[in-house]
Parts: sequence; C-alpha cells; structure tokens
Amino acid sequence: MAALGVLKGDIDNLGELFRIGLQQPTFAKHAALSRQVNAFFAIYLPWLLAREFPKVYTVFAGGDDFFLVGPWRQVQKLAWRMRCEFHRYVAENADLHFSAGIATQKPGAPVHVLAELAEEALTQAKQCREPLSSAVQPAKNAVTCFGQTVPWQQWLHLEGAFDRLSSLRSDAGLSTGYVYGLLQFVEMRQRERDGDPEAAMWRARFKYRTRRFVVDRIRGLDEATRQRRFTELATDIGVNGIDKLGASYRIVLFNHLYQFRDR
Repeated sequence: MAALGVLKGDIDNLGELFRIGLQQPTFAKHAALSRQVNAFFAIYLPWLLAREFPKVYTVFAGGDDFFLVGPWRQVQKLAWRMRCEFHRYVAENADLHFSAGIATQKPGAPVHVLAELAEEALTQAKQCREPLSSAVQPAKNAVTCFGQTVPWQQWLHLEGAFDRLSSLRSDAGLSTGYVYGLLQFVEMRQRERDGDPEAAMWRARFKYRTRRFVVDRIRGLDEATRQRRFTELATDIGVNGIDKLGASYRIVLFNHLYQFRDR
C-alpha cells in the first residue's frame, strides 16, 4: 500500500506583507488583501485538486495556510505545483512566497501524529537560510522533505536527479541494497562540508563500492562496456548527485526507495 504524504504550509512573513506591502493602508485595503490571499487557498486550490490531484484530501485550506493529505508522491508533486501557481498568482513577486513541510508515513497513522510531523517539517523549512549558487537565499521560501530542507529553487534539480536515478536502476540493474548504501556517502559528504577532513574519503569508498557492483553484479559485459558503465554511475550519482547536491540528495534516494516499496 502506498505511503501517505502530509503537506502543511503557510505564507512567509505575512505580517510584513500587511505592514509594508500597502501604501497608505486602510481597513478596506487590508480586507481586500486578506480576501486575495484567502482566495488562492480556499478557492483556487480546491479547483486544482479536483482537476489534477483528486486523491489528495484537504484537512484545511484557507487564510494563508493549508494542510493536505494524500499519496506521498502526489503530495510532493502538488507542493511544487502550488509553489509555481502561487508565484504566478502574485505576479512573480519574489518577495511573496510560502514554505512547506512534507511528512511521509505509513497508512493508518493517527491524524494528530501526521499533523505534528508536518508541523515540525514546516518549522524546519521556515528556518532555511542556505546558499544556492553564488547568492544567499533569504530565510524561509523552502520545503522540508524526509527531514531535509531545501530552497524551492533547488526542487527541480532534485526531480531531475530522481528521474536519472530511476533510469540508471533500469539500465544498470541497480539493487535496492546498492541505493540504500548511498545514504552513508551522503552523510559523509555533509560532514566534509561541515569541516571534517576524514569524511572526504567518501569519494574513494563510493568508487570502490560502485566498481565492485559493476564487476560482481553486472554479468556479461566486456571490459570497455564495464568501464563505461562505471564511469556513468560515478558521474551521475557521485559527481552530479552526492557531490553537487550534498545532503539534499537524501530526498532523491528516499524517493527512489519509497517508489519501490510501494510496488
């Protein structure tokens, strides 16, 4: 049975929006802005769910926040879709955004437990202040999934890495054990970024484990093909995945593992 995804979120810095977002504020202007904010979650969101995400259930949605439950992967896709639609709704104003927390649990978990886990994830997302490329992102404007917080701008990179890992599993016959073992290298990569020089050994260990997998598990390949397969895995998973995406690659790995758990 598919795991449940729980999505909770709200608009960032809403008080600042009302405090400085209106020139010559009046009661009427505040009321109009409140109605516009509410309309996205109370009117547009139900319409979007009915059309494209019918298996996602609304616990509540209105004002400036929302709490939704559904199949875990659909909830993730919905979260990104909501982020894009809200960005369009506010005329692509970079100062207006929301953060979200996603919790993934087995079906049958009590609602209050789901709510607590989603609230914890949302609180973590609200604390995001992470560099992306050469710029430092403002606080918040992020999503937490599988305990890992990333700026919304990084989400599509994770989706691309997830699709690539799925292709590699099909093409190279990656085992669940091999994929699960990659989590240790993600943790070591994070320790390296935090200043632990010994953790830099993850690259050598990853290459050794990958080479052993190619030699021991993939049969019937000539040497040239085996080397090409090893290079492909080392580049797509090691360089473009773990090294480039760092701790956020955990989301890619957990998504991949949950995908096969559902089957």
